Amino acid sequence: MGDMGEMGHLAAYFSTFKILLIMVALVPWLYSVAWMNRDAKRVRTVGPFWCGIALGAGVVGVAALLLVPYFIAGMAIYLVLAGGAIGAYVFDRNRRVVPEARVLTVDHLRAVWTREQREQVEVVEHVQLYDADGRAVRPPPEEEVERRKAYAAAQELLHDVVTFRASEVRLVPAGPQTLVRFVVDGVVQERPAMDRQKADLLIDFLKAAAGMNVEDRRRPQEGSVSLDMGPVRADMQVASAGDTRGQRLRLRVLQEAVQTVLEDLGMPDGVQSRIIEINASGSGLIIVSGPRGNGVTSTLYSLLRKHDAFMKELVTLEASPVMDLENVTQHAYGEPEALAEHLGRALRRDPDVVMVDTCQTPEAAELICQAAASKTILLGYTASSSFVALAKWLKACGGGTAASRERAVANLRAVLCQRLLRKLCPQCREAYRPSSEMLAKLNLPAEKIGQFYRPPKQLTDEKGRPITCATCRGTGYMGRTAAFELLELNDEIRRLIVDAAPLDQIKAACRRNGMLYLQEQALRKVIEGVTSIAEVIRVTKGK
Repeated sequence: MGDMGEMGHLAAYFSTFKILLIMVALVPWLYSVAWMNRDAKRVRTVGPFWCGIALGAGVVGVAALLLVPYFIAGMAIYLVLAGGAIGAYVFDRNRRVVPEARVLTVDHLRAVWTREQREQVEVVEHVQLYDADGRAVRPPPEEEVERRKAYAAAQELLHDVVTFRASEVRLVPAGPQTLVRFVVDGVVQERPAMDRQKADLLIDFLKAAAGMNVEDRRRPQEGSVSLDMGPVRADMQVASAGDTRGQRLRLRVLQEAVQTVLEDLGMPDGVQSRIIEINASGSGLIIVSGPRGNGVTSTLYSLLRKHDAFMKELVTLEASPVMDLENVTQHAYGEPEALAEHLGRALRRDPDVVMVDTCQTPEAAELICQAAASKTILLGYTASSSFVALAKWLKACGGGTAASRERAVANLRAVLCQRLLRKLCPQCREAYRPSSEMLAKLNLPAEKIGQFYRPPKQLTDEKGRPITCATCRGTGYMGRTAAFELLELNDEIRRLIVDAAPLDQIKAACRRNGMLYLQEQALRKVIEGVTSIAEVIRVTKGK
């Protein structure tokens, strides 16, 4: 009986109801602290600071609950402290976001009441995404609503990248929206804009998958991801940067951007056979040129790949390598001024073939001139024609004197220039008979030309409703090829260059040597039905 009496005496000090009430009051406080920690990252405020305030206020409030004699007073102190800290955070975070993203407002509470905020985020897995380490990225659990939204947005975007054959995707902030731009066959296509909040979630998600720092939203960063969608495998370069307007993101599909098989580039048979022969001769300089974004790197890599990497030592020097090449020693030299040092170091290993992405300094040019006497050197230039590329090479060699020009062309075998052209969609291209005036303007014999092809006008069904071609998605084009201009040097052309002859004389000598200009090679693609006159004009205008 004594023990029972003591227990009853102790029970008088405790109230089960009050203990339960305290536990119920602690739950929203603890949940709010965890939510603040996650939310602070999204709204870009100082999470540790606010979490510290909320934790400290809550701890003091709990102490008041336990120590203040009057329970109601202690509970009031707890609610004021914990609620005040949470309220201060909500006030601060709501100032940082658009009205639709604010919490504990009338609209937000109404949405919660009608359960709009509690709807599950459905995820349709179109693609299998892999992170920078090659690990499969799985859908987040259902309770992680924000991450599931980001995952769903990534699935939608990457599905469209594959479906529309985009080589590049750009997400650009523009006020409350983020612009979405695809580069398809070298042409920018505007896609439907994305809600800014959704885009920010998507960008952070892809940055995390690419192994980048999600918290750093200003400095330029690069990473990589890959994906599978049916038979399609794509490796993607991810790049981000930011300013006061927000974050920008660029995705680049390496398989679309860079090709490494020479036979797939669309060279005419005559040009291809000559460049292969020169490339296999064992020595000499080959310059590959074209405007930026017109496949110069693809051609350089393809020429390099024509050499047996197991039998020969292959070396590349690039400011930043575009992709990894198997069994090829790749050097990243960074700034143009550092090329000569890296090139000299690479040449001391006596490689058989050297690829250099560009050359701007006389020191590097001198090393290339010397090496070309005994090695195959592949050199890239950004230029609108073979003659512009040749002029850039002469300038790099200090072409103000006959001696420097002679040194520049002594082992120069050929200058190749190229432009990428979109290929007409084989399913929906439209045949037409060109006018005699057009043929005369193009200097083409009317009696030898049957028909040209062009993208179709808007396709419609029998009821006049528009039809989108399933092959090209309504663009009228499918894939790309290239027009190539080959300037092959002989003794006459070298002598004219050394003597600083007028350009017209050099061009006439090139004509006698069988050179066809870029526009002429592109028109051959039109005659063959590969591309359209409009496309040739688009890519060669201003040349």
